[in-house]
Amino acid sequence: MKHLFVLLIAVSASVLHAQSPKVEAVIAEGQDSKPATAFAPDAPKLYAFFRSEGTHAGDKLRGVWIADDVGNAAPKGTTIDQTTLTADSDNFYGAFSLTKPTKGWPAGKYHVDIILNDKLAVSPEFTITDATKEKEDTGEKDGDSENN
Repeated sequence: MKHLFVLLIAVSASVLHAQSPKVEAVIAEGQDSKPATAFAPDAPKLYAFFRSEGTHAGDKLRGVWIADDVGNAAPKGTTIDQTTLTADSDNFYGAFSLTKPTKGWPAGKYHVDIILNDKLAVSPEFTITDATKEKEDTGEKDGDSENN
């Protein structure tokens, strides 16, 4: 009987684990653009597209945009913006967006925490890369390439 009880607990735990909601997310410049991990400082808007499995109508998903390391532009770990969405269906999907600052995105490292019902679900990371600065650092000029 004791072994049966232990088996029932193990099965119950695995069923509960199997039913845990999952959230996947990617960062992109728009619905028709490919997901990426690096963007230019002049990207007009960034989106954190997400989809979930095992979520239910009424669940809350919060997107928190965070500047991890942007030099002197802001202290490390600065929250830029956040928005909460309420799922209107099971297995909810959607997007959080952030518009380019007036002076452009500061070069550096960022991420978006997507929080499902007060529990961190996923944190896609991305960078803003100043391509002009990178070319200066490598000595490359516009039009230069290794295949010329």
